[in-house]
Amino acid sequence: GEGIQHVALITDDLFASVDKLRAAGVPLMSAPPATYYEMLATRLPAHGENVSELQTRGILLDGSTEGGEPRLLLQIFSECQLGPVFFEFIQRKGDDGFGEGNFKALFESMERDQLRRGVLKAE
Repeated sequence: GEGIQHVALITDDLFASVDKLRAAGVPLMSAPPATYYEMLATRLPAHGENVSELQTRGILLDGSTEGGEPRLLLQIFSECQLGPVFFEFIQRKGDDGFGEGNFKALFESMERDQLRRGVLKAE
């Protein structure tokens, strides 16, 4: 329907911003399964980000590393704050996309996690 779905806010240091948001009690979406972060090396080789720090905070990573020059988007979402409206917090490191690659990566990571836990059976 019509209306605002979310508000995006940009920062120069998403790691510090997430720490401050959590300290202030802002409810952020929980981290995806560990498989999401395990897949980063394949999806974005030589991205240069600290995967442990991304995972600890639940920060998502998207972009491109083609040509050896990482162009990245770091992002995290709040839980719904104003009815259905939520906030997206982003840090751009050369990528001007909207995190489209994360939707597919999140789905694949959840599927791999379910296979690993035996919830789904491989065909």
